[in-house]
Amino acid sequence: MKSPYRPKTLNEVGRRILEGGDPGYEIKDFLHEFKDSPNIQMLLAPPPNLEGSVSDGKRCSAFLQALAVHLATRLDCDPPNWTKPQIQLSDPWFASPGTALRNYLLISSPAPFRSRNLFIDEDSLEWLKMSRSQLAPSVDYELSRLKLHA
Repeated sequence: MKSPYRPKTLNEVGRRILEGGDPGYEIKDFLHEFKDSPNIQMLLAPPPNLEGSVSDGKRCSAFLQALAVHLATRLDCDPPNWTKPQIQLSDPWFASPGTALRNYLLISSPAPFRSRNLFIDEDSLEWLKMSRSQLAPSVDYELSRLKLHA
């Protein structure tokens, strides 16, 4: 059952995913909390390793790592220690299923994601600067692609 409260740390995001939470929704809820009260403490506790515990767990763990590095950089802080060694996918993962956008995603993906072989639209994380009323539909789409269901 989905908690009525948003996760306040990436550790909590990982725990919720282990309990059956949808990764896209949990990450999106966390990003809303982060936007409202950005704090490095929200990133410091490592999330549980999801590889072998949930479908596509390695991809999800790599995404959480990349997100922690990306958000720490926005706070002008060093990335949390748990982001090293970095988890790198053996095959690239693209947030868009279509081949037409792949070249764009290869170029626009933020470095912490790109280095882990994750390719997302840079703009999908830019909504952190926007109010909720300005949230682009593409954010919902990209985060929904993190679903770990086959």
